Amino acid sequence: MLDFIKFWAKFFFIMLISLGAIFLLFSIDFSYILAFFSVFAVFFLVRLTIVVMQTNKYYDNLEKAEKEKARVKYVIIK
Repeated sequence: MLDFIKFWAKFFFIMLISLGAIFLLFSIDFSYILAFFSVFAVFFLVRLTIVVMQTNKYYDNLEKAEKEKARVKYVIIK
């Protein structure tokens, strides 16, 4: 999970810097640059949120399975 986040964070910032540098070279209006960066930031945050939610759900299910497995089953002998 941590490696996945590190990879996408690195990819996001490399793309942000490279594409941002290209746009800055052409002297585009600041509002266009801000909109461009905002699209990447929103996409990154949405994907990061989805990954965190899926990971939490996975670990909750894993914990539930462990508790179920650890439950002691009693047998009444008459």
